[in-house]
Amino acid sequence: MNPHAWIHLDVENDKGEIEQWSFELGSPNGLTRRGWSRATIKVGEEIYVSGYLARDGSQRGNVRSVTLANGQQLDGMSSRPKSK
Repeated sequence: MNPHAWIHLDVENDKGEIEQWSFELGSPNGLTRRGWSRATIKVGEEIYVSGYLARDGSQRGNVRSVTLANGQQLDGMSSRPKSK
């Protein structure tokens, strides 16, 4: 959905429990220019998300990159924290 896309994940924590996480990506148009499509990630596919956790401690974050099961890495185009 505009203006940003989201990935919703079921993530196994250190205790073996499943937690629901949400990660914000960039705009759909920007993602398309970087090689994303609606079919890039399929439901149930295992992926690795690198990004920045929400400051409020919630199970949310901004995506820096996503690595697919085949090793392909894609830019998440989300907002980046400002350098200090």
